[in-house]
Order: sequence, then C-alpha cells, then structure tokens
Amino acid sequence: MSIGMCEKENKPLISVAVITYNQQDTIAQTLDSILMQKGDFNMELVIGEDCSTDNTWNICQDYAARYPDIVRLLPNTHNLGIMGNYARTVLACSGEFVGEIAGDDYYYDDHALEKQVSFLQQRPDYGFMTVNGYRYYVRRNKLVLGLAPAHPYTDGNVKPFYFSEHYSGGVYATPVGVMFRRSLLKHVDFNEIIKRRLPVEDYPLQAIFSQYTKFGWLPDPLVVYRIYKESATFLSFNSPKYLSYHKGLMDTRRYLNELFPQDACFTEPQMLDYEFYKEFQLYLHRMQYRRAKSLINKYRSLIGDQPHFNQAKRFSKTWLHFFLFSLYKKMVFLKDRYSRT
Repeated sequence: MSIGMCEKENKPLISVAVITYNQQDTIAQTLDSILMQKGDFNMELVIGEDCSTDNTWNICQDYAARYPDIVRLLPNTHNLGIMGNYARTVLACSGEFVGEIAGDDYYYDDHALEKQVSFLQQRPDYGFMTVNGYRYYVRRNKLVLGLAPAHPYTDGNVKPFYFSEHYSGGVYATPVGVMFRRSLLKHVDFNEIIKRRLPVEDYPLQAIFSQYTKFGWLPDPLVVYRIYKESATFLSFNSPKYLSYHKGLMDTRRYLNELFPQDACFTEPQMLDYEFYKEFQLYLHRMQYRRAKSLINKYRSLIGDQPHFNQAKRFSKTWLHFFLFSLYKKMVFLKDRYSRT
C-alpha cells in the first residue's frame, strides 16, 4: 500500500510528530513537554510507537486516553523500523506546520512551538527551521548549551551545505525540535526511501528540502537532546548495524545524486572510499591485519587515488604499522565516545 498524506477537517495549526521505540524511561517527559506548550494556536500530538518490547506502548496509550482531543496514537501491528515509522507518523499529521521530537528528547521552553511558528509565519520563504538547545550527556548528568547548525547560512540557503564538493557529511540541523511546513512533504517519495532501506530520515529529508526552501534557526535554547551510548546515532564498532548503517549513508547519497544529478557532489569513487574506510576501521578495531590487507586489495582497482584509501595503504605496509595505527585510532575513538556520553 502506498503511503499518502492525511487530510481532515478542522486542521490544527501545528502537529507535533513523536517517533518512539523502547523509550519507557523518557517518553513521558517528552509528551509532557509538548502538552505544556503555551501559545495561541491549535495543536495535535501524533505518536508513532513502533511496537516496543518494553512499556512504551502502554505509557503512550495512557496519554492518548487522558488527552483524547490532542493526542493521537497511531495503531501498530508490527515493527516498521525508523524510516517506516517516521514516514507514517509525519504523513498522519494534518497541521500546516509539523514539529518533530524523538521520544528521548524534550522541549525545554514551554513557548518553543509558539516561537517557531511565529518565525515561519513572518518569513513565508522559509519552510524549515531548527533551534538552539542543550545537549544532555546522560552518563555525566550534564547539560551543555549548543545545538547550532553546522554552518551559519544567514541567507537561509543551505543547499550548498548538502550539494557541494566540500560536503563532509552530517546534517545541517540537529534532528531535535525541528519544524517545517507540511507542504514540503510533497517533494519526498517515502515509498522509494523505505524500499531502498535508507538508515536515517533526517539526512535525505533535509537535503531534499534544501532544494525547495530556506532554512531558519533560532538562537533560543528551546530543546534538550539526550546523548548516550545506546543512541542509534552513535553506533559503536561492536554494533551489528555498524557497516550497514554507513553503507546506508552512501546509498542515501547515491539516491540524492539520482534525484538531483545537476547538483551531484559525490563521485562513486568517493563513496566507495567512505565505505572502504568504515570497514577498514572495523578491522583496525579488531586487530585483523589480514582482513584489512585483503580489503585493500579488493578495493584497489575500484577507488583509485582517494584520501582514506591512501591512508590505509600507508599504514598497512607491515603488521607493526597496522598495530601502531590501530592504537592511535582507538585512542581517538575512545576520546570521542567519552565526549559524547
């Protein structure tokens, strides 16, 4: 069955889409932060609960029963995965503006939605916006201010961020507390994205939206973004999804190149270089020198002169080179993981 946009009478001005799975410890705070929002607007809260194995579904049911005029809990019969659950949730929204927040994040300011809507209503050429906020490092129980966009495109045109030969990955807007005009969804073929099994929703959607609208940002700290080692955003080398996730990011780039060939900024050798290096790093982590050498031989004729491949060749001349390089990479990795958790 194809996915289509939901229409209904008496549409609210704002729909807040909440995507959740196995978040029984945080989902109540997320929903409370939405229900406490203040402002002169009608709102609906649409929850996409993806067949959690913990108590998340029961908590969401309780909120839907207590707030039937605001909360709409979508039915679930089987696990859809991140993209499938995201697609059905945002497409079930009926408001002119769609706000997004995950079931482990929350609004810090009870006027957050009012401020976002005001920003977009005053700027009809802006269709997508993000806000500043706090990163909450769960392990350290510490709030750190700073969810600024990757680059301050003051004119709102973030297309160069995604479609440039200098693009180095990531998303322009941290995917927490974003808001966009629902009309932008007409540019997104969710059925195709789901069929291709792309691993995340924020990267392709923001890149696609950047072709059609300007992006805005509010410096006010309006949201809190939880950071912890179990987060899907921070896959470790021990995760069974590590390689498929990074391959999926390059499949996303291939898809964007197909959609907008005039703006394609990544070549196939560059994407293969990325995929190669992620797998090479896995063998570094496991100290599997022979598999790393075999991988280099496998990609030698496919990649050519690319930075990651050249670095791997240089540091894999002997087992000792490989061993020292692995120690260096492990220190960098552990330092990065600690800063995130």
